[in-house]
Amino acid sequence: MSTQESKTGPTADPRAIATALTFFRGTAIVAGLAMFVLIVEMVLKYGMDNDVLSWWSPVHGLIFMVFAVATANLGFKVGWSVGRMIVILLLACIPFLAFVEERRVVREVTPLTT
Repeated sequence: MSTQESKTGPTADPRAIATALTFFRGTAIVAGLAMFVLIVEMVLKYGMDNDVLSWWSPVHGLIFMVFAVATANLGFKVGWSVGRMIVILLLACIPFLAFVEERRVVREVTPLTT
């Protein structure tokens, strides 16, 4: 947590933060798993000329947009900067790292829920 974030502190009550954290966790896990399906879709499409999962790309985009909303919701409640929220979204674009970042965020934010 940076100096600025620790000065501003959470802007919501612990129950609202807990709800936002639960929503964030769920969407982070779903978005991370959806990334792997997208990778399979890309391998099938571009490597094997198979369009069986061509419908997945827009679904993945929708899932990622919901994750972005969940990140902003949690971020504004705990007092993160917009830059911090953007970094979390960018890290979620890297397979496996999305799960690592989700765990780090949960460890950081859980104490604010009590």
